[in-house]
Amino acid sequence: MTEPDESESIELELSEIIKTLKSHWIATGIVVVLAVGAALAARLTSHSVPTGVATTQVLVDSPSSELANLNQNPTPLISRASVFAQVMTSSTVLQDIAKAAGIPASQLTASGPYSGSGEVLDTVTPAEARSSQLVGEKAPYRLTFVAQQNEPVITATVQGPTELDAANVANAIYTGTRAYVETAQREGSTPSEHKVTLRQLGSAEAAAVNSSSRSTLEVAAFLGVLVIGLLLIIAFEGLRRRDRELAVVQRDFDAELDAVAFDPRDRHQVATAGERRP
Repeated sequence: MTEPDESESIELELSEIIKTLKSHWIATGIVVVLAVGAALAARLTSHSVPTGVATTQVLVDSPSSELANLNQNPTPLISRASVFAQVMTSSTVLQDIAKAAGIPASQLTASGPYSGSGEVLDTVTPAEARSSQLVGEKAPYRLTFVAQQNEPVITATVQGPTELDAANVANAIYTGTRAYVETAQREGSTPSEHKVTLRQLGSAEAAAVNSSSRSTLEVAAFLGVLVIGLLLIIAFEGLRRRDRELAVVQRDFDAELDAVAFDPRDRHQVATAGERRP
């Protein structure tokens, strides 16, 4: 009789596993339900992860457009753009942007150029400023403002739930910021020739972010709970089977001891060493 090859052994093991899971169908069903629940929880958790991104640019100019005039020096405008990039992250400007986009201001969080001790690191948000943004980590819209170094242009990037949502907020940046500036100019009675003029350099360009990570997270959560649960069922059944086998071995051993301790020829129990008389 030939021994089963490797493929036959695997088939036998799989059949044993399937038989074990069928015999514990209630526990198997509970594991499947828990796995589905883990996948749904992963989906709900990943709803806050942005899947769309949009970019727009805002030009900081003067009423006479200094960029179009060769006799004008654009350096003051470049400095002003850097200031605007920081002001645009304030709650006041974000409220105007949210109003223009038609969404609650609580759904926006923003980061921009940092002018503190971390500025030499050339980072948008160093650790020193990061603490103030932790509260807005769950906001569905994340705005980033960066002022260009050699031109008075602010590049704004928006991450949102979808591509269209991100584009909507990106286009609202110019409208909301302009409303804030006009209000400040009106309240300060700024002369017309001294007013800062904002110009949007075209509509926002939007694209979809690779959202495969959400599906990967859901599959990983489902398979993780499912595999661990099934392995626990199989391990539990393996322990029970081992206990049964040990019980059978112990019973056979006890039976052999009883047979050895009894002499069938004399039909009486053989005396033990302690019971022998001199």
